[in-house]
Amino acid sequence: MDALVVSTARKNGLVVLAASGELDIVGKPLLCRRVDDALHAGDGRLVIDLSGVSFIDAQGLSALVVSRRHATKLNRSLTLAGVPAAVRRLLQITGLEESFAMMASPDTVSPVGALDPVAQAP
Repeated sequence: MDALVVSTARKNGLVVLAASGELDIVGKPLLCRRVDDALHAGDGRLVIDLSGVSFIDAQGLSALVVSRRHATKLNRSLTLAGVPAAVRRLLQITGLEESFAMMASPDTVSPVGALDPVAQAP
């Protein structure tokens, strides 16, 4: 079992939450709390970098949906970055892929540029 770890950083004008480990029922409260903290902390586009996520289940998916809804309520944008193939597949199967803005990496954004979309998987 690889416990979820979430770190926060500012990159190129973005607030980046980098998640690593398992995004499941145990990790859901941590991610939701960190997203809530980041949304209430102030400015900057919020990005959840999932490149370090090794496992996701229904509760992990729920954490992403809850986070997106919370950001929308606060009129803030939330983007997923570094989405692993397994997470992307889960989003596709559940019909949620179009519900999230996605990008390849937070590093693909210039300090004053717009988000670079990630290429759609076949």
